[in-house]
Amino acid sequence: MKDFLKLSLYQLIYYAVRCVPASPGTNHLLLVKTDEIGDYILIRNLLPLFRQSGPYENYKITFVGNSAFRQIFSLYDQQVADEVIWLDKKRFSADLLYRFRLLLLIRKIGASDAISLVYSRIFRKDDVIMAVSAAPARTAMNHNNRLITAYERRLTPKHIYTRLEDAGEDTLFDANRNARFIERLLQLPPRPVTTEIAARADIRADIGSFSLPQAYFVIFPGSGIPEKKWPPASFSTVAQHLARQYRLVPVVCGSAADAADCREFIRACDAPVIDLTTKTSLPQLLEVLRGAACLVSVDTGSVHLAAAVGCPVFALYSGLHYGRFAPYPESIAAHFYPVYPDQVDSIIRDKRPVDFQLIPIDLLKEITPAKLIAKIDEFLPGINLNLKKIPNEGII
Repeated sequence: MKDFLKLSLYQLIYYAVRCVPASPGTNHLLLVKTDEIGDYILIRNLLPLFRQSGPYENYKITFVGNSAFRQIFSLYDQQVADEVIWLDKKRFSADLLYRFRLLLLIRKIGASDAISLVYSRIFRKDDVIMAVSAAPARTAMNHNNRLITAYERRLTPKHIYTRLEDAGEDTLFDANRNARFIERLLQLPPRPVTTEIAARADIRADIGSFSLPQAYFVIFPGSGIPEKKWPPASFSTVAQHLARQYRLVPVVCGSAADAADCREFIRACDAPVIDLTTKTSLPQLLEVLRGAACLVSVDTGSVHLAAAVGCPVFALYSGLHYGRFAPYPESIAAHFYPVYPDQVDSIIRDKRPVDFQLIPIDLLKEITPAKLIAKIDEFLPGINLNLKKIPNEGII
């Protein structure tokens, strides 16, 4: 009932904004990318193409982005747009006045063309932004919305988009999907796909204040989705193994939202830990990851940040969205090692037909520390030849 009332209020705001007169402009492109940090990392290197070639080369560009990745955009990518509108997704969901004002701003900017860069869209969060735009041409990737509730599907207006491009199967890696979509829009030939983020000397100097050791790894025990969380005791078992067997110092990272999970991990871990929770900006976190022997995490945006700077990744996945976010193509990230529950490994190995979107998100909790440790021991020494596993200690 609570969600029903919220959706009904959202619908009233939508119609109120749509009633405001608005005229399309000329040669003004609205680009919308409102999903999470990891999603942005998988598309950001493609955004300069809108200015460089194709039908929008001489357009004014207004970018609508999730404020969660604002620091990365501002430091590395601000040249891709003339104007930026930042969306606070929590306020957009909870504060009706904020929602109304932001949608009204979108309504009045006078775009001639609007493109959604979001694959997994729902009306309340993403498509409503496109729906209030006065742009006559509105384009997006075709997507499967069968998991949207029946009530929300009924409330979603028809014909939001004037053009929907085929985006490939759900198991297509998202960076490749984004490249395919944008290349088609801009009438460009296929090109190598990369998510690389270049080093910044000023940021690298900035992290010197953290007094990081020469040999360390990063552990990211938090997640914004409770069902994705792995027990702190399991993380601590893996961290202690890396500390004792490879003489690597655990460096725990996370935002304010991850603070409780980070504290629990530190309490459970017997090895000395460097705690950088809440102490790094996103650009600083990139440089911490760049210097790390590896990252250990569940399926969060941190794994995409690590892959973008060449940090080896050992990450836990339920199997939900298999192929879309992991495993990484080796051409994009050579050292990305997802770990799945045994039953998902069996499905992948036997190539059994399955709808990966229906795999429970909390299934990753069935992964044991021993399985993750075995994956690390299999690949980490070969990545960094200076790391020597200490014999005769075994798995903790």
